[in-house]
Amino acid sequence: MNAPNPVTRVALRWALVVLALVLLFAAAIIVCNRTICSPAAQVKHLHQLLEEGKGAEALGLLGAKVPQGDAVALDGEVLSRTQSGITEFQADTAQQDQEVPGRVTVTAHYKAHGVPSESTYALHHDGKSWMFFDTWKFEEVTLPTVQIKANTVNEIEVNDQKIPLQKGRTELPVFFPAVLDAGFETKNFKADTRGKLITSPVQKPVEIALRTEPTSHFTQNISKQLKKYLDGCATQKVLMPTNCPFAYHTTARVDAKTIKWQITDYPKPKVSYYDGAWVLGPLTVKTELQLTEQDLRTGELKPKVVKDAFGFNANLDTSTTEVNVRPVAAVEQPAH
Repeated sequence: MNAPNPVTRVALRWALVVLALVLLFAAAIIVCNRTICSPAAQVKHLHQLLEEGKGAEALGLLGAKVPQGDAVALDGEVLSRTQSGITEFQADTAQQDQEVPGRVTVTAHYKAHGVPSESTYALHHDGKSWMFFDTWKFEEVTLPTVQIKANTVNEIEVNDQKIPLQKGRTELPVFFPAVLDAGFETKNFKADTRGKLITSPVQKPVEIALRTEPTSHFTQNISKQLKKYLDGCATQKVLMPTNCPFAYHTTARVDAKTIKWQITDYPKPKVSYYDGAWVLGPLTVKTELQLTEQDLRTGELKPKVVKDAFGFNANLDTSTTEVNVRPVAAVEQPAH
């Protein structure tokens, strides 16, 4: 039996090498199309861009329409902060859309501040790159909008960024998923931070309504002004102090030198928001009056102590930093 020709042996070896390279290349294409070039990889890449605050690149990749509004949450540090509460982001294998050929959906699972949630993306096949590698594009969507409302202030904080308000509201286009934390605190008013998770595009804006409450500084300032007002009334040695809520009526003669008013209990202001303004509820002041009365018939002098309570009202002029109390001077009937 003749030995194989050396040239034949070399050709066979090269053929085996070429076949192995072809098989390796084919396997590499398959692996690449299932990983790096897969729809799930596109979703992961999008999330990475959002985490890094690269809004322009993310918008180009997503190919989304941007609705009108303040775009502060679409780029930079604010964008990154909308993603800081989102952890353990994972994208499932793409699922074929049974109704639209070439379109797939990818569901991403993650935790938002520890709570499991998910978002779904639609992509379509967009041909090949370098003749072998699949390319995928996101289906065009309109980014969701978050509408934030607050009264009494013209500025709030969203994810540690100050945002101006127009007539008590603002609208922010955002990527998804995103976590928005909105709140504010001024010298006189505050609203506890409220968080909202945005998981998908929506037709109507997602609303965050902040509940404004007065700060302790605000109510203490009101109490201080009321105390100053009432103390000033108490210094007047007359039975009906001018522009004051309390008075004493008697038919006896009274020596003005014996009149001494004292406030025994100051009002505890209750503030509420009504019809676009902060208002004070009805106020009550308790007084003690010491005086000496002279009976007009007998001339007898009688020291007297009168304890009573009087109701009155006051208006407020407010801003985020100032408050002015304007008591209503009309004397009301004693609040027994």
